[in-house]
Amino acid sequence: MDLPETVPLSGISPEATGNEYLILATKALRRHLGLAETPGEKSSSSPPSTQPLFWVEVVPPSARGARCQLDCPKNIMPGEYRIAVNPGQHGHYGNRSSDYYHVHCFEKIADFSQADFLDRVQPLTRNLTRLRNLESSSFLDGNYLLDAGAERLSLEWKVTVGGLIDKRDGVESETMDSRHSAFNDLLRKSGSSNYIPQMVPGMSEFEFILLSCTLAPIEGDGSGDSEEWNLFEEYLAVADNHEEDLNNRHSLSETLEAWGHDVVLATSDNLTEKGKKQKEGLSSKAIRAIKRLAVTPMPDIQGAFLRGL
Repeated sequence: MDLPETVPLSGISPEATGNEYLILATKALRRHLGLAETPGEKSSSSPPSTQPLFWVEVVPPSARGARCQLDCPKNIMPGEYRIAVNPGQHGHYGNRSSDYYHVHCFEKIADFSQADFLDRVQPLTRNLTRLRNLESSSFLDGNYLLDAGAERLSLEWKVTVGGLIDKRDGVESETMDSRHSAFNDLLRKSGSSNYIPQMVPGMSEFEFILLSCTLAPIEGDGSGDSEEWNLFEEYLAVADNHEEDLNNRHSLSETLEAWGHDVVLATSDNLTEKGKKQKEGLSSKAIRAIKRLAVTPMPDIQGAFLRGL
């Protein structure tokens, strides 16, 4: 069960503050992952029986939100993006619950420029609810799951940062076969008037329609549109071939916060005067795209039912 409250992180004195607290929290997280407290050293602890994952998800409805595990004074409020470390560092009645963090708080102790941390990032989508150990009643009304824009941005962020890590570390990229090339085109070119979506072998029709329509990163005004709107170009805080972007510890939160800000501008009917002024900076094409990507793609319940017959 996910808990709204938090308890002190393992091995951290209640008196620790400021940089001392962050250093201790970083070491506690590394221990939890089975890593050495100090990068480059050999770990003296055994790997955890269940490897913790870092879930990027949406806070479900509640009266007061969730406490941030990093001793942050602000709660993580319903509708906001958060990181849920599952299993967490503490137990509750013998069970491991999740540790919750603001995304920008978690970035202070998790170094996503290192594969040991990046590889554990899992954006919570319709396809991963079982891995997150959520009851169907928890997500079938849209709770926890990322909206389409946040899903595409967080997945693209992970792929981009992973590519930058490989380039920095001298890891050669694998040659892309035709199947992966078609999938890559579907992910990055859908929505463009210059691209006709092609079914990828092994992909369900349900997922294909989602990726080519609702989750399409590009929005245009038809053939001849030379200024198509691109989700990744608008919001992604990292870019291919910009290895220096690895030095930005807060690239994930910057990406999600910028996206969430414009979702409010594009979809809210109760903007302040400042918000109305900011909305004027969004083109009609951008607003159309943001509204499309602000929805939450749900699991293929009908398909799952039919496959079970």
